[in-house]
Amino acid sequence: MKSNKIMIQLGYVLGASALLTAIGYFFASNWEKLNRLEKFIPIFVLILGFYGLSVWLSRKVGREFLSKLSLFASCISFGVGVGLIGQTYNSHADSYSLFLVWFLPAVLYAILTRWQPYYVLSYILGHLAYGLFFFPKWGSFSEAEGATLLIWLGLAIVNGTLFVLFEKGRLHSPFLKWVTFQATLCIFVIMSVSHTFENYGLWMNLPLIAALAAAVLYAHRTQSKVYLLFAGLWISAAITTKYVELIIEYHNELFFIVSLLFVIVFIGANVMFMNYVRAWKPSAENSEAGTDVEATTETKGDGDFTKWIVRVLTISVIIIGSLLGSFTLIGLVTVVLGFDEPANILIGYGFLAVIGMLLARGFNVLARFTIMLSGLMLGTGAAVGTEQSLMLLIYLGLTLVAFVFLQGLITRILFFLASIIILAFVLFDWINSGVAVLSILAGLLFLLFAGGQVIRLSTYREPVLYSSYPSFLLALFSLTFMTESAWYYTTNVLFFVLVLAAILISRQLHVKWIFDWSMGFWIAFLVYKYYDLAWKLLHKSISFAIIGILIIGITVWIEKKKGLEPDDAAHPQLGLGSNRWIIALLVLLQVAAMSLQIGKSEYLLSHGKLVKLQLQPLDPRSLIQGDYVRLRYKISEPPIYQDNLEERSSKGKIAVVLGPSGASTVYEFRREYKAGEQLAADEVRLNGEREGYEGIKYGIENFFIPEGTGRTYEQTAKFAEVKVSANGDAILVRLTEK
Repeated sequence: MKSNKIMIQLGYVLGASALLTAIGYFFASNWEKLNRLEKFIPIFVLILGFYGLSVWLSRKVGREFLSKLSLFASCISFGVGVGLIGQTYNSHADSYSLFLVWFLPAVLYAILTRWQPYYVLSYILGHLAYGLFFFPKWGSFSEAEGATLLIWLGLAIVNGTLFVLFEKGRLHSPFLKWVTFQATLCIFVIMSVSHTFENYGLWMNLPLIAALAAAVLYAHRTQSKVYLLFAGLWISAAITTKYVELIIEYHNELFFIVSLLFVIVFIGANVMFMNYVRAWKPSAENSEAGTDVEATTETKGDGDFTKWIVRVLTISVIIIGSLLGSFTLIGLVTVVLGFDEPANILIGYGFLAVIGMLLARGFNVLARFTIMLSGLMLGTGAAVGTEQSLMLLIYLGLTLVAFVFLQGLITRILFFLASIIILAFVLFDWINSGVAVLSILAGLLFLLFAGGQVIRLSTYREPVLYSSYPSFLLALFSLTFMTESAWYYTTNVLFFVLVLAAILISRQLHVKWIFDWSMGFWIAFLVYKYYDLAWKLLHKSISFAIIGILIIGITVWIEKKKGLEPDDAAHPQLGLGSNRWIIALLVLLQVAAMSLQIGKSEYLLSHGKLVKLQLQPLDPRSLIQGDYVRLRYKISEPPIYQDNLEERSSKGKIAVVLGPSGASTVYEFRREYKAGEQLAADEVRLNGEREGYEGIKYGIENFFIPEGTGRTYEQTAKFAEVKVSANGDAILVRLTEK
């Protein structure tokens, strides 16, 4: 009975996710047939409608889950609405303020309801707001090195503080506790890269060491094997990063000779660490089991969990050791020994290393598999580089032999995946078509997964299943972007149907690993289809809306047919709880904030002065607002910038005075505005922000357009018509050819 209730909840989640995706896609498409009023009314209806549905469901017995889900949908709709206002009035694309405004109600909902989706949403929105505040352009690091380092350090402090709050129980999210732990250590590793931070990276190795030491001490103090495992993995990642830095810096004969000793010490140290993990017995009273990520893994007993940790550590050390060893051997062959044809030497070494380690059963397991994997990597890499298909087939045969004769689940998974990768190279060499190769691999992997169900020996069945299913999903998912025409729609429908079926069946049969992989790819499909240009957002929106309605309809039908109640009717809880009045006020504040921004913008459009500016457009896509044209104006670099180096490099607020150029209606820069000065009848004041060498930004640099029309605007738009208020605020109205 309980499993049926979980299935009903899952049906509502899948349906709601499809509907919310449809809503986001629809407004991001910027459908030109809708005017401003026709865009705003539906979003207000959605925000208030989902909230009203949440209130109604909270008064129904056993509907706590659906009440929370409806309130979450209202919060998502608010975020879409904020983006829609920016799109309609052409304010900043992907502005930090957009995500900050959305973050505020999300984090308040998280505090009030303690529901995990709000915590995750708040975490994502907070990081987006933080990143875009300092780096408005995606991927741009225009700040000075010291400032950029401080920004990264601030992010590390934020994540570290959140981890402490989760640890102390001030906030409640085991998942985000684990995420903030990983994020903090990852950021410290990034900050220590000397080739990114040339002046400070070397010194940042000290806080990196301190952070890693603190992570190990925390794991030991709390006796948490999960956190000990990941602390060990981050130590290995840091060592690998430092090794690559040293290769780039030195790469001489002495370095590669010393590197051999380093690899030996690295493997030896990890052998000692794994022996320590095997022998470690955390006391029951100090263990964190039952309170965080580790609890779900330790249900099978400490012995099984320890074996799992040792397996993960073993495979991690083998992979990292193989990478280090491969780099070292390449350096020895090319730099130290100076062979004329190093590819043949590497192919030969790889062949001998794999064969030798297959036969050396009594050799230390870490050293044995490290040498074997490094030989496989070097040999196949050299064969691919020199297009020797015969050698690739030989290596493919060796990986299959290793899969059959070597023991261990992780080992067999590793060599299964290696064989698939080598097979992909062989097929591509024969066919020379990425789509064809992926199609063949997807079909083969599906057959292996289906056929693997009937393998009697679990020692072979489990690695085949665990390897083939995620690989099949990845291959088919890739095809949904790469294919064209009829095959494009076939792969998309096939992927959607198979993943949805896998989610429902695996949940019903309690096959957790299939459910987790399928759910992950379901979310990826919903998110990444936004960036798939082969299918318009409007069409995706309609499709996902139909799918969401069908899923919810089927779920309701099944629920009524079986007479199920999704929550415990004997102990009902109100979805809004004792905070219902605070939540009601929060929803009203969201609606009021949106209404205020709309009213302010409409007033400016009605009473502002219309001016025309000369421009040069580009064509990117906003994260949630759809396609837009990025504009740069002639007044972005006025004469005072061109003639004054100090002025050009300065930052801060500025106001300029614009006026028409002679008989032309195009407004140009006249002077910098001085507080209190009187303007001529034909002049306007325009507020801006100095951006250093990037010129002045006026907040009218983005013009949102219907999907797929960017190229037209790039080619034809020469001027922008802007409404400017008396106090210097501006709204971009339209782009024109003349």
